[in-house]
Amino acid sequence: MRIFVNNVDGYLAGAICADLTKISKNLVGTRKLIRDELVPPMVKRIVPRVDVRRFLKAVTSCNVIVYDMHDADFEELELVVRMLQMSEISHDLTFILISSVGVWSRTARNYEEFPPSEELGSAHLEPAGDEAAPAPQEPEDAEAAGAEEAAAEEPPAALRPVALKSQDYVKRLPAPKFQEWKDIETQVLALKEKLGGAIRPYVVCAGVPYGNGEDAFLGLFKSAWQSRPTLRIIGEGKNFIPMVHARDVARVTRHLLEVSPSLDYHIAVDRGEVTQKQLIQAVAQQFNLPYDPAPVTVAEAILAELADILTMNLRFAPCDLMEVPWEAPEAPAAEVAEDGKEGAKEEPKAPEGREASHASHAAGLQPPEAKKRPGSAASAPTAPAPTAPTAEVEVIDDPGSSTLEVAQKPGFRWWCEAGIVENMQKVAAEFSLWRRLVPVKLIVVGPHGNGSSQLCHRLAEMYNVPALVVEELIEDMAGRESPLALQIKEQRELIAANAANPKSQGPFTMSGQLVSKVLEEALAEKSGTHRGWVISGFPKTLEEALAFYSDAPPTPADPPKKGAKEAEAVNLDDVKFKDDWKPDVMVFVNSAREVCQARSESSGDMIEKEFQTGMDQWLKDSEQIQEILTKHLGAVEVKVSSDQAAEAEREKHQAEVKAAEEEEREPPVAPDEKDLVVVASSSSSWLEPCIALVGHALQELHPVFNFLPPNDALASQQASKAESGEGGYEAPKEQNDAQKDEEKLRQEAKVEQVRKEELARLEKHSEPLRLYLMKFVVPALTGAMVELCHEQPEDPVGYLAEYLSLYSEVSRERETSTGS
Repeated sequence: MRIFVNNVDGYLAGAICADLTKISKNLVGTRKLIRDELVPPMVKRIVPRVDVRRFLKAVTSCNVIVYDMHDADFEELELVVRMLQMSEISHDLTFILISSVGVWSRTARNYEEFPPSEELGSAHLEPAGDEAAPAPQEPEDAEAAGAEEAAAEEPPAALRPVALKSQDYVKRLPAPKFQEWKDIETQVLALKEKLGGAIRPYVVCAGVPYGNGEDAFLGLFKSAWQSRPTLRIIGEGKNFIPMVHARDVARVTRHLLEVSPSLDYHIAVDRGEVTQKQLIQAVAQQFNLPYDPAPVTVAEAILAELADILTMNLRFAPCDLMEVPWEAPEAPAAEVAEDGKEGAKEEPKAPEGREASHASHAAGLQPPEAKKRPGSAASAPTAPAPTAPTAEVEVIDDPGSSTLEVAQKPGFRWWCEAGIVENMQKVAAEFSLWRRLVPVKLIVVGPHGNGSSQLCHRLAEMYNVPALVVEELIEDMAGRESPLALQIKEQRELIAANAANPKSQGPFTMSGQLVSKVLEEALAEKSGTHRGWVISGFPKTLEEALAFYSDAPPTPADPPKKGAKEAEAVNLDDVKFKDDWKPDVMVFVNSAREVCQARSESSGDMIEKEFQTGMDQWLKDSEQIQEILTKHLGAVEVKVSSDQAAEAEREKHQAEVKAAEEEEREPPVAPDEKDLVVVASSSSSWLEPCIALVGHALQELHPVFNFLPPNDALASQQASKAESGEGGYEAPKEQNDAQKDEEKLRQEAKVEQVRKEELARLEKHSEPLRLYLMKFVVPALTGAMVELCHEQPEDPVGYLAEYLSLYSEVSRERETSTGS
């Protein structure tokens, strides 16, 4: 079987190609872009469009033709349909057209009542597992409750459109935007009456597609991922939007070829029945947006992106092909392992990104378990991914036969049966995977007063991620009304009381358990789950690191008594660490004690005893903190110094002393150490080289795309030498210039190739039309225009029309006389 798929590098076409490889490996198609990396690897050949005749011959020679109208050229599609109507096809051919529910947007619909509690979906109607059922009431209580219910007004029932079915396709009425879509649907369905049934047409009317990196909802997911305050609800948001996952559309296409049903029109939608408000709120909640989407009027959103999709109000029932339940087959006894467990094949890995090509369709993620559906006998059991789905058996009693004919009808294996809201976490993960969105996770550590908060905010602004400075988080949390805020206030009062008592032995700093709780709560609130984060000021003690990163942090031992030996250090190899908040890069910002103290005093956020105690504890635990982050959590280490201004002054003085010795003159006076402390604590010149180092380390680890614009400043910084405590990074300028020139020439060559292909295509299409005009139109029109210039009548248009009419009659008489 040879299958043709139009624009195989399109959104739905990629998923369709991956699914059709299960029934045929001979896939050919066209493409809409010239980028080879977007063509699915399972496509054997790309059919060029330059030569129209060869193109039509290649398409009509296939056994299956699949056209997705979302990415199709309508003129080309009409040309192919017209070719099929006029040609004599000697082989069986199946034509599958992927259309949209937009052709139903003006269809007359009926409405039905449903309880307002069902507006949030059926999942919210069932009580939670931990929620106890209401206790039975006593008779007296029941009578009182009945009286109260009778007195209370019943809430008005809401209305929703009655679900349309595939068999109702003759009633569909499109909006003006989709009128051409419906016309093409009609032309395709008319192919069934041609050539004695050699062509079998099908139309798959798909809901608004989602998943696999998004297409229709790309703007919505992109805005949510970037935490932009642009999400809005149009009107009340109670309208129903029919939707379907891209992979489910592909599976319906494959099932049409496997089953060959008698019905020509099939609606592909999921069972989500999601309203616009539910969709917007689910996206906002999944990406932890710090605001609730506000409503806008329809008039205000008339020109907004996705306005036509988000204002749609239709409900559909899935086609019959999608109603057949899928059940995993039982594994043979020979495949059962000795330990009693079934042997399962290792699942293939998911692709690293959208441009890692559409191979993920062919070997992609395994779908979830089939859920129990209304009308099915039982839900699908948990089992490994099968090699072939089971079938629903239909027994057909033929009176003319002594045996029973058994027809196999394959079950439909859903990918997102419950809809986008119930599978929002999976859909968001697909969006990040296909769009190459990798969270940026950075942590800046060092003693208090090292200036890391400035670096944290700069990095967060550069990568558009939340900045989590622990000191700022504690201040923010202390101003709230919560149990954690109360603990912070009590801990601060205790620290202040201990600092005021000269005989007190502490504590003078926040406990590690409390600081880790503050950070965990901030990470849960911030929208950095998908984008990432930059953490600063944590951890400063080993207790904080173990409390936050280990599964079971060791119980802190009692402080040793005076004269007793200190407790033994924790063996980090025996600690089990978790990967929940594992950083990618650890930036170690070192600074002298005097400089840190000067910064702390200038900010005024820490008392003397608190600073001294914290610095002593940092010097004691810093090596183990670095070991946890680098060795056990796998973070890349970048070491920098925030005292570069003072170090530059010292180097300058040493150079002047050396020059004075060579010239045999008196050496200059050494700079005062107090002045160097002031210079180092007030300077921010160290930030730019540090940002360049961090950017280079992160790019070496994994390229960062994340919808960020090209950062020319970062590229120029990486091209210069960024000095730090252990050296810097220098990018060769000549190499960068050569790469830019090569890329420019490559782009110009591609543009020239596209221009030549378009000119050749235009020439091929325009040649028959030009011949027609030169033979029948140009002679008459030329004579008419010459006569018009001589006579110059008052009504030139009427004169021209009359001249052409007489010319037509005279030409017809001449042809008649010549023929006789």
